Amino acid sequence: MRSTTGYPDMSDASNRSILRYDWATVSPAVAVVETVSERTDRDPTDLPTLNDVVDTDALNMLCNGDEANGNSITISFVYANHDVTVLGDGTVIVESIDGEQ
Repeated sequence: MRSTTGYPDMSDASNRSILRYDWATVSPAVAVVETVSERTDRDPTDLPTLNDVVDTDALNMLCNGDEANGNSITISFVYANHDVTVLGDGTVIVESIDGEQ
């Protein structure tokens, strides 16, 4: 479940989406797939497997760990031709590479 607490859901029509999630209800791995799916207008099952790009167990653990409570966690990687940044505070930023949607 997305939350509008803090950042509202924001999308830059040109190449970036910023969504905020509550890690207590949505895992970071699921949030990444949801955000990229929404950004690309593709069904989540049509996207590449996230586990092929990042260790999803580690991603979830880092974002839900003690360090994340201080919001100091930032994890970035490329997934489905998009730069993805996951923050400990529940923010997921997805930016198109080379102007792709």
